[in-house]
Amino acid sequence: MLNRFRVFLIISVLFLLSVITFSSTMESPDWSKNSIYFIMIDRFENGDNQNDVQTDSAIEYGKTNDKFNGGDIQGIIDRLDYIQGMGFNTIWITPPIANQWWDGEVNYGGYHGYWARNFKDIDEHFGDLNLYRKLVDEVHKRGMYIVQDIVANHTGNFFVYKDGKYMKNEKSVPSGPDSYPFNQNDYNDLKQRELNVYHWPSEIDPSNVYDSEFSQLDDLNTENPLVRRALKDAYNFWIEDLGVDGYRIDTAIYVPMDYWNDFFNGEDNIYDKARDVGKSDFFTYGEAWLTPDPYDNSAELKIKDYIDNGFKSMLDFPLYTDMSRVFREGKPTDFLAFRLLERQKQYDPSRMVTFIDNHDMARFYSTSDISSLKQALSLIYTIPGVPTLYYGTEQLFIETRATMFKDGFASGDKDNFNSDSPIYNMIRDLNKLRVENEVFRKGKIDILYSEKNGPGALAYTLTYESERYLVLLNTAQNRKYALGIDLDVEDGTKLSPVYILNLNDKDIVYERPLNILLNNKSFGVYKITDEIAKVKKSDLNVIINNLEDKTEFSNDFIIEGIANNAKQVKIIVDGNEKEYKSVDLNKKMNESFKVSIKLDDFTPGDHTIIVKAYGRIPIYTSYSELYRVNFDIPVKNLAEISDEIGDDNGFNGNYSYPLDSTYSNQNDITKVSINQIGKMMRLNIGMKEITDGWNPSNGFDHLVFMIYFDDPNKIGQKVLPKQDGFMPENKDWDYMIYATGWMSSAHRSLNSSEDNRGEVITPTPDIVVDKQNNEITFLIPLSLFETDNVDNWNVYITTWDYDGIEAVLRNVDLNPEIWTYGGAEKGSPRIMDDILINLK
Repeated sequence: MLNRFRVFLIISVLFLLSVITFSSTMESPDWSKNSIYFIMIDRFENGDNQNDVQTDSAIEYGKTNDKFNGGDIQGIIDRLDYIQGMGFNTIWITPPIANQWWDGEVNYGGYHGYWARNFKDIDEHFGDLNLYRKLVDEVHKRGMYIVQDIVANHTGNFFVYKDGKYMKNEKSVPSGPDSYPFNQNDYNDLKQRELNVYHWPSEIDPSNVYDSEFSQLDDLNTENPLVRRALKDAYNFWIEDLGVDGYRIDTAIYVPMDYWNDFFNGEDNIYDKARDVGKSDFFTYGEAWLTPDPYDNSAELKIKDYIDNGFKSMLDFPLYTDMSRVFREGKPTDFLAFRLLERQKQYDPSRMVTFIDNHDMARFYSTSDISSLKQALSLIYTIPGVPTLYYGTEQLFIETRATMFKDGFASGDKDNFNSDSPIYNMIRDLNKLRVENEVFRKGKIDILYSEKNGPGALAYTLTYESERYLVLLNTAQNRKYALGIDLDVEDGTKLSPVYILNLNDKDIVYERPLNILLNNKSFGVYKITDEIAKVKKSDLNVIINNLEDKTEFSNDFIIEGIANNAKQVKIIVDGNEKEYKSVDLNKKMNESFKVSIKLDDFTPGDHTIIVKAYGRIPIYTSYSELYRVNFDIPVKNLAEISDEIGDDNGFNGNYSYPLDSTYSNQNDITKVSINQIGKMMRLNIGMKEITDGWNPSNGFDHLVFMIYFDDPNKIGQKVLPKQDGFMPENKDWDYMIYATGWMSSAHRSLNSSEDNRGEVITPTPDIVVDKQNNEITFLIPLSLFETDNVDNWNVYITTWDYDGIEAVLRNVDLNPEIWTYGGAEKGSPRIMDDILINLK
């Protein structure tokens, strides 16, 4: 009996060891083949409601966005089928480590995992180390991988520096870190102070991004060898003892580069530890929130620097920035063309982590439409990179941190694990397409056509080894041409569709050059095959004989050309389906035509011109060469008005800004001028102060514009959406622009309400900031307003601030708080300053 027991015991131990070995020694994959599903643990699934509340008062728990909601590790285990059903083979989770649960100084909780209390333990709301081991094992058993989010820059807010004094944060629950050396955070204790585990704010002069506290979080002194050893010890622990396969590294840009070099390449570095347990390519990618201007490659150069110093990859914020501009805001597709080329010029793009949503920004769909969302997802799945989906995008979430489970914040009172939803199925199909076609993971991109004037077509090829594909897309809300595409293949070559959105699922027969009219919000991927179809040659042709490429015009001009056997010619500008003008002809040889071009019919800047000729039968067409020109259009003044300086105090005159030290008078309007330049409105707003300390892509922070446009010939909306206010003086609005430092959107009043800004429209304005003169300029194409004439229109401009994480306007209350305006009751109008202008 005893011998049998010993045999059973040995077998059991060997089995357990095999499970542990499977978890910790699972070999690294080719990461370019993987796709990632990103989960915020607290908001995904509540698998164990017994761990929801960890305090007697339950101060840290609730169905609000600032508290723990109940999601946990068991919930992820329970939903692995759901994740794998979409085709994902990697899960990225927010930090599971023990956190500060509640910070009464800012009235916000650490449910998200980024406010560390103990770097080597699991937060009690999520489970324990054994449960986390089980998650890693279950993931690995499915042939999947797990990436853990880590932080080296800061802990939670456990000490406070106010009025020249350091004190313990008495409003913190729990009170502070509970492991060495991070618990050495009492500045008033000389021994703890001299250890220099933290950057003490009083001793930092001058400060920089590497030693400053952000959002009151205690900043770790990563220059200190003691801190470096402790962090390496902590993050080696998760590799060796838990078996994680990679790290996403938070706030990497706020830690000195030599720290990362040591973390990755120094003594006891994480890569050596990973190799020791059989992970030859431990995947690391950092967060460096870089938002470059269009045609600026400084972000790519910065990312290259991180990769050269040890990172295996980075989050592709530069690509995200231009994807957001192009797909969500309707900016020129040429922005995206530049970005696609630049990323492959500077580093291996196949390992870059691509995304359209994350936990720190407004969701893509919150200010866009379903077609644009599908286009953006299609792009990241068919270019080199590691596509990443933030949980809930597949269920069309709007709230940044809503829960997938029923009993949580913004869940809609339902579970949201619908495996039959359209986007869920789309992602499944895209994952399959990407796995089966290496060209989408490693192909070289060559740009063939892009639109420089606004939304429209983009065409490029992807080439890998012997395979080549053509990608065609149109971001405009109307049909647009892709023009002059030269594939350098034989006429008659068949282009076979492999992935189609809003386009005909039919072969395209290529003729050099390819000119093709694309449906609105479309996306198509075509394989360039070896099949050749017969092409009937035509004697129909057309040329423009008085234009040169890149000519600049400052006056009206005439286009002259010659057509052969044409019944009609149409002048097509900027690839628009509807021609600018047409001329009927007599189907003769060498027949000349003339067309006058009036500059006031266009917006200033770059444009394309091509002539399309129609033969005796409309299906026979021919195109001239494509010409790129520039229009310099005279300015017409519409209005100019001053606004009182210092009146940024709300509707009752008593408002005050939030208490955070970065606020000053960013909401104070000082003047407004409005001009018309052809078919563009230039709206220039003078501000008392412009700041950009949070690195906003649009160039201003702590400021949101809600700008309303009233067409006197239309009946519009009186309610100001999400502002708890109304239009002044019995006016209404028909169009509005919502602009923050990081994004903008435009809306019709159709379907708008107190909680809905209305129908999304594009393109959004270009925004230009002149910080030296405190001016912010909006360049608005009048096509956005569906008019050529804004005489007697009213423009109402309001200012406020918003929470970039929750993507909502900041609250107002009687007493200001660190992120809350003061001076009025909750529900009062969220307008700090405003001005009404009439365009006579």
